[in-house]
Amino acid sequence: MRILIVSALALFLASCTATVPTKPTGTITPPTATTSGTTSVTTDTTTDILATTGSVVTLNYTLRADSETGPVQETTLQAVAQANGLNQTGATYQPFQVALGQNQVIYGFEKGLMGVKKGEKKTIKVIPSEGYGRPVLIGKEQIAPQFTLTRDRKMFDDVLTQTIEKAQFPAEMQAAVAAAQVGGTLTGANNAIAKVINVSSGSITLAIDNIGNPFYKKSIKVGATASGTGAEFKIVAIEGENVTFEVTNKESPFYGRNFAVGESVTPNNGSKITIQEIGDTSVAVLADHPFMAKDLYFEVEIVNVQ
Repeated sequence: MRILIVSALALFLASCTATVPTKPTGTITPPTATTSGTTSVTTDTTTDILATTGSVVTLNYTLRADSETGPVQETTLQAVAQANGLNQTGATYQPFQVALGQNQVIYGFEKGLMGVKKGEKKTIKVIPSEGYGRPVLIGKEQIAPQFTLTRDRKMFDDVLTQTIEKAQFPAEMQAAVAAAQVGGTLTGANNAIAKVINVSSGSITLAIDNIGNPFYKKSIKVGATASGTGAEFKIVAIEGENVTFEVTNKESPFYGRNFAVGESVTPNNGSKITIQEIGDTSVAVLADHPFMAKDLYFEVEIVNVQ
């Protein structure tokens, strides 16, 4: 489905994931990032760079469950995998890389990496409430079967004008941006066509064809309806420059089901998820995971900190 969100090079309806992000079967990956019971032994600290929010940390790890001497569950080291009967044909064993502060890994693991140095070795303990037993907070529009949004009326215009700093464009567009001339066009997200109406040394002003807007070429009035990819829209109020519309998200895993605290569903792509809390703009969900009730012990060695 799509909702009205401002986006660089496309002040248009950016896509929104209707499928709930579930906690992966691999160990180090989504939810969020702190540790409990962290012990560390520093070796060969060849640099004084300390990992912090924004740092990219490259590391090798071996995961054990239940205790520091428990069975190995996962590793980036092929020798360790072979020694523990985990080696898989065709599997690639190489250092793992994570950008801190981006919620790329489970909560307890990320915090345990804060302050590490290149060459350091440590064991990070992650208790269930900081690992896979921790609810994940996601935007309400990603999971609710029905909700309302209020947006500036200008975002419903068929053509939108925006001045964008050249440095803000993605790397793959930099060549086109450098060659842009007044009267030319640029193609952005969702194939939005933007006409170049002004070029300066540091920015470009674009007139963007707002084709992502479900009300494109339609009258903006109370009661107006429109259809998007996997969603239905209805304008329910207009107050000054604000337009409030109701969204029916047919791609929600709870579409046609009861959307309430305690309710569970199993999406086609993952484990069962249960609603823990529903807020005004976000929903806390808990996904079933083999490690959701286990203490996890990550033996890590920091390859690099950037």
